[in-house]
Amino acid sequence: MSNTTAGHIIWLTGLSGAGKSTIAEKLIELFKAQNVIPVVLDGDQVRAAIQDPHWHFDEASRLRGSYIYARLASLFASQGHLVIVPTISMFEEVRQWNRLNNAGYFEVYLKTSHDVRQKRDPKQLYASHNQGKNAEMPGLDLNVELPTSPDLAIVNDGDITTADNVARQIFEAFGEQCL
Repeated sequence: MSNTTAGHIIWLTGLSGAGKSTIAEKLIELFKAQNVIPVVLDGDQVRAAIQDPHWHFDEASRLRGSYIYARLASLFASQGHLVIVPTISMFEEVRQWNRLNNAGYFEVYLKTSHDVRQKRDPKQLYASHNQGKNAEMPGLDLNVELPTSPDLAIVNDGDITTADNVARQIFEAFGEQCL
């Protein structure tokens, strides 16, 4: 792979438990092996860094947050960085904004069955929802507009041992389409 990966965004989308953050970590390793250090805008980390008391988990707040991720990614990409954004990305309008505003935008949809997501449940969101404590869960309580035309769609129903293969598939497809 060429070292010329500057000015690109890899937007990893899928519901909670789809493997977005795990795959992002694996992608970082692959890019570092090519002497490319990506900027990663993980949703939870961005939310923690901004600490906006008005940024909640309802649909309007999530839309606002999605635009925050998108605009930050666009800013970093415009400065020549490779940006990886693992995010639920519930809104087609945000993904369309990304396409219109970023020439180097590469969208990956990690499709994972409900059963697998519930078994993974890394943040215990499904367990909490099943106990009636999490009433604003994307894909269950909140509508999610699934990607209609991602650059790459991968069924990610395997266990953690398949994460390396999924990341490699994304890495290679990104290299073929964007570099």
